[in-house]
Amino acid sequence: MQQQNKIALDTPNVTLKSIPDKIMTRQDDALSNRQSACVSTKVAQKTFFFDCLRYLCQGALDEEWRTMILVMAIRIFDMPLISKALLTSIGFIGMIFTPLTQAWAHRSRWNAMEVSALYFIFIAIAFFCAAFSTSWIPFFTFMALGKIFDKQQIPLMIGVYSTNYPRPYRGYKVGTAMACMPLGGIIFTQCVGIFLNKTPNHFIYILSIASLLSLLCAFCFLKIPVQNVEPSFHLSLRDNFKFIAKDRIFIAILFLYSLIAVANQMTLPLRVEYLANHKHGIDASLGTLIGLFAILQPLACILSGPIWGKLYDRIHFITMRQWVTLCFLIGIPLFFATHELSVISLASILLGIGRSGGMVFWSLWVTDIVPSRRVSAYMSANTAVMGLRDALAPALGYALLHYTSPWTVGVVAFALLVISLLGFEYLCRHSAYEKRMADMERDGAFNKN
Repeated sequence: MQQQNKIALDTPNVTLKSIPDKIMTRQDDALSNRQSACVSTKVAQKTFFFDCLRYLCQGALDEEWRTMILVMAIRIFDMPLISKALLTSIGFIGMIFTPLTQAWAHRSRWNAMEVSALYFIFIAIAFFCAAFSTSWIPFFTFMALGKIFDKQQIPLMIGVYSTNYPRPYRGYKVGTAMACMPLGGIIFTQCVGIFLNKTPNHFIYILSIASLLSLLCAFCFLKIPVQNVEPSFHLSLRDNFKFIAKDRIFIAILFLYSLIAVANQMTLPLRVEYLANHKHGIDASLGTLIGLFAILQPLACILSGPIWGKLYDRIHFITMRQWVTLCFLIGIPLFFATHELSVISLASILLGIGRSGGMVFWSLWVTDIVPSRRVSAYMSANTAVMGLRDALAPALGYALLHYTSPWTVGVVAFALLVISLLGFEYLCRHSAYEKRMADMERDGAFNKN
């Protein structure tokens, strides 16, 4: 008996000396886990705060790009029609070059947020120089460059989202931050409207404010933490696209999503045309147009953004995509089917809700089907396709309107949405897609609690 006890005590796994060491090791592991969780929480909180502030400023800049720049081109510089059309679409055209700028960013010694800040410093310089332009040519040049720089930053943020936000509440954080963008647009529009009513044609001050807002965006990017992530593949741009082109699941989702985007983008300018042009029987007042497009729809985006983000965290991302598509599927034909402003207002609310959900989905869906080390490469391809389709879709809408009517354009958009809806349903049941999701879940990239 004494011999057995001696053997037991001499066994390394049960020696009395090793027991305190094991207890200390477990305590150290628990302390390390708590410290890691605390650091992760602080990183997420800091990212969220400065991302909200950045979106607030960027929402104001988006209104500057969308409205004020065009007004200046018309009233101040009397810019030629072709130049005005190019100035409107050049930002989307610039998105085609995001794979090139993304490749440059990866090869530089700067991290993603430092590159993003650099882009917005260039934008600030462009606004400042445009404020002192005396003819339309330098004004067009500076604003075109600013728009191109504005779009190059888009793919860089998704890598930060995938590392700084834990998966269970990533969508909620992104959706809430994105809700600050239309809020910033509303605040900026109201302030600029009051200013221009008192001092008409003093656009130099508005451009100077835009320059300051761009610098504030750059500051926010520099304050967002960038964590060390798994090293990405260092492929050439050509090899990178070959790799992505072989990914049938990614290509299928990108194609089906492009149908939705074309349906929405081709009708976006036609909604204003439908209400403002007397040929279509409504001839709405300026106040009505501002109420629908500058107040009602942005409010729908602000209120629904956090809800969409919460849904993204709780349900399958394609299920959410289908719900977003249903908002457009109802809203677009409803908008063009009547002259009743109450019905058009309801359609506008649905379209605003759909836009908010679409922004959340577009910003995060790549993280659900691609390993983290390849997210940036895939997102740059996604952004390039977005730029191409968003540049061509409005022209397609106006071409259809020239030969048909707003209702017919709405029907075409409806058909594209139905095809996309059915396509996603088929994709969800495909064995290759199910295997892909199983692989992502096994790797811990697709856990939704």
